[in-house]
Amino acid sequence: MSKTKPTPKPVSKATVMNELRHLQHFLTRAFPTARITVDEPLVKGGVWLLDLFLPDYHLAIAWRKDKGFGIVSNDMHGYGEGADEVYDTLEDALPRIVELVAGRQTTAPPEAIKLREVREQRGLSQEEVARRLGSRQASISRTEARSDFLLSSLKKYAEALGAKLEVKMVFPDNEVELKFDEAK
Repeated sequence: MSKTKPTPKPVSKATVMNELRHLQHFLTRAFPTARITVDEPLVKGGVWLLDLFLPDYHLAIAWRKDKGFGIVSNDMHGYGEGADEVYDTLEDALPRIVELVAGRQTTAPPEAIKLREVREQRGLSQEEVARRLGSRQASISRTEARSDFLLSSLKKYAEALGAKLEVKMVFPDNEVELKFDEAK
């Protein structure tokens, strides 16, 4: 006698509880007077958006499964500028989100840092960067002390750190990433 497997019930989109839906559920209970909206991505794997509104306060959160949470609550933030603060997991983001909403605080964009600080954050010595670039440690020291760079030099330095250099112009209403033709 053969057994037939039960047919699985279809799962409605509304019942899927991803990290953003868990956040929405938590915020609805924690801040019952807030109006919370969620916009689902147009394509599978896209960005989910959550907006929390209170009188004279707005918090915007973008979430993507493989990218984490981007948070903005700054009136000076322009459309398309990217998140002020980024967290990998809900566990990391939630305390900050609660702090921001409870205190009606604003997020702050990350501050610019010096090349030396980036190198140190990556756990690299000047000697290692020099080895990767085929130069000497003294050259890296001079590079890190500069305030004016050729883009080609900065691109090579970024690549030695394992990064990709992106250059953009930031206007009041949008950002434009610049592309440079490397062919001569």
